[in-house]
Amino acid sequence: MGAVLLATAALTLVSAPRQAWAEFEIPEVDAEKGAIEAEYRGAQHWGLPEADEDGDIDALRQSHEVEFQYGLTDWWMLRLTPNVEKPAGGSAELSSIGIETQFVFVTRNDGTFGLALMIGYGPYSLHIDEEDEFEFGPVIELAPGRWLFTLNPRLADEPGNADHEGLGFEYAAQARYSVTDRWGVAAMGFGVIEELVNAGPFDGQAHVLGPSLYVFSEPDAEREWTLGAGVLFGLTESSPDTALRITFAVEY
Repeated sequence: MGAVLLATAALTLVSAPRQAWAEFEIPEVDAEKGAIEAEYRGAQHWGLPEADEDGDIDALRQSHEVEFQYGLTDWWMLRLTPNVEKPAGGSAELSSIGIETQFVFVTRNDGTFGLALMIGYGPYSLHIDEEDEFEFGPVIELAPGRWLFTLNPRLADEPGNADHEGLGFEYAAQARYSVTDRWGVAAMGFGVIEELVNAGPFDGQAHVLGPSLYVFSEPDAEREWTLGAGVLFGLTESSPDTALRITFAVEY
């Protein structure tokens, strides 16, 4: 397992614009008291759009994100997510620390429906020229048969940014099909609208869509893990042309 994790880390020297493209997170509804999970997420982007006059989109850069999750109860969990970035021509540095909490309203537990509320304050910016972000929204799971549909729409705000007009909108969505107990395929999409009241044309928003492959641990494994790899394609001029997404999650 250590070799798999190291190989994953080596493959995921990631780049990202200021939007939270490095995350590409597909959350899960259920919580388990005392359960600890660590997840590595990364994506490498090609064909990033040019920076605008405010510099909101940077040149190619690398980013690594590791999320630590702990179940306080069977309906409440906490997440801490350090993010290390390496700007083009610069050195790697800790750029942000995201803090999230999630409350489970309907536990799925391998059933067909689950519902939770995610609340996050982050990333907690470590750079004085970037604003912190507060976001919240539901996590919805539908699981008919071997399918698992996940939707996580979120509203976002930058409380300290006087130039930010109202709430922004972000989403993560995935349709995954488990071909066997050990592997599955999925289609996923992610998007960001910086300001809902000033959304502008569709081409001015960031949206990506693409396929993914998943490999799972044995169903009765003492320590469960999931490895995922996928390719995402930009749907607008404000999106990267292509992105490679890799995730590795393990439960303790």
